[in-house]
Amino acid sequence: MISNVSKLLTGTAVLAVVALAQAAPAQALTFEATYALANQLADPNSNFNPQGLGYDTGSNELLFMQQSAQTIYRTDLTGTITGSRAVGYNHTTSVAGDGTNYYFSDYTGNSGGLDVFAIGKASGSAAALSSEIAGYGGYPIDVRAGNLYRTEASTGYGYGNLDELRISSLAAPDTILQTLTLAGSVGIGDIAVDEAGGSVWTIDYLASAAIRRFDLATGALLETHLLGLDGLTAGITYADNKLYYYDWQNGSGSTLSVYAIPASVPEAASFGLLALGLAGLGLAARRRRTA
Repeated sequence: MISNVSKLLTGTAVLAVVALAQAAPAQALTFEATYALANQLADPNSNFNPQGLGYDTGSNELLFMQQSAQTIYRTDLTGTITGSRAVGYNHTTSVAGDGTNYYFSDYTGNSGGLDVFAIGKASGSAAALSSEIAGYGGYPIDVRAGNLYRTEASTGYGYGNLDELRISSLAAPDTILQTLTLAGSVGIGDIAVDEAGGSVWTIDYLASAAIRRFDLATGALLETHLLGLDGLTAGITYADNKLYYYDWQNGSGSTLSVYAIPASVPEAASFGLLALGLAGLGLAARRRRTA
């Protein structure tokens, strides 16, 4: 009888550890602030595919990419412009930086033009990063720790079909190391990668969009935040456990909003189960010592 109780309690402890390892229900993103952006970041635009927001991991700056502006604008984390870099391409949709280069996607020429480019931060012309050529409206990208993240190519002048993440190294961008299906995606307006947290965040390509978090290893949907944002002409990026959301308005009124990401906290029931399990382990150990 004692042996059976010990086994039961030991099993309970194992269940407790498993319960703690499971993801807790999503906690709301914590809204921190909204900043009005300069008119350069509301540049009038000839079409309505997404704008892009990226993060330069080397300089701790945000990067804004608008279609038809032919310019990457740099800002601090409150959206105040600190500089710019002309790129010479007209249909740019997404942007990222790694301290050495800027990276952007472009669909000039549709199926007759290359899609992803790198350009030096201070000098030089843009050069093709990948040999990929696809039509329509380009795709979202991010660059983190030597890796290039991008969705599949869009199949029309919009991102409603996007539901995949492709991963390659910057050193060999045409060698796709992994392709993830982001289960639960309803189109992707932009992506933001948190490698340390094992997550990729997306904003829906919808007029009333949610922000979603997916597992960077499996593509499983982990959280959905129903914020009702405009995902059609917007961008998001990740920095320092915060999400930055760019709401682009044609002509004036663009804003930058900041959301803090809460730390995952196990459910109360899991704490109770853990306590019971640890007590069971202790009891089982005492039984073995006195047997």
